[in-house]
Amino acid sequence: MIDYLKVQKTSRIVTEGDNNPELRSVWLVAHGYGQLTPFFINKFGKLFSKENLFIVPEGLHRYYLNGFSGKIGASWMTSEEREKDIEDYCSYLDAVYEKYIMPLDKKVIVNALGFSQGGATICRWAAHTKFKIDNLIVWGSVIPPDMTQMAIGRESELQKLRTLNWYYVAGDKDELLSDKRRVEQLEILEKNGIKPNSIHYQGGHDILEETLLLLNKNVLKKQ
Repeated sequence: MIDYLKVQKTSRIVTEGDNNPELRSVWLVAHGYGQLTPFFINKFGKLFSKENLFIVPEGLHRYYLNGFSGKIGASWMTSEEREKDIEDYCSYLDAVYEKYIMPLDKKVIVNALGFSQGGATICRWAAHTKFKIDNLIVWGSVIPPDMTQMAIGRESELQKLRTLNWYYVAGDKDELLSDKRRVEQLEILEKNGIKPNSIHYQGGHDILEETLLLLNKNVLKKQ
């Protein structure tokens, strides 16, 4: 017999910025597969200012990147017991939102950004959560396969996702996301009634400063 037990786990969250009168945007960011938050947050350094607050929670699964020692990375889920992992990280991100974003002024723009594996993570959480999101940003990632069946019995989740301002960001040299697959991802969204803003840049599977600055300007314009 297989049984399940909810347990407590200590998570690591890295932040940059604070709640101050000049704050305009808060960024809840989900990192990619094998990354750690203390390093990943530095990719957003060009946006560090009193106007931005960054909140970067770390995936709950840590592991050695090579063998049994050395560099360590974190992951949001695997294919083993995937539904339980999805349930856990959605509850985790809700808890992060409650602690760090709920106390902020309601006028502050809420950006939810997922990079690589974090893109699928942030999409599923956005469909699940009851909390306010203004901009949903998927960077260098595929749309979760379950979204293609979302209209079947999950219309309320799909309707919520349609209300968000979407950005789909991808590089022309991304080794994990070919041009063909990038087009397929946009088609998946459009078939589900979602029309994302598409940002296609010259570069690989990474957060590029120039593209990040452009994205920041765009999310502010929409408000």
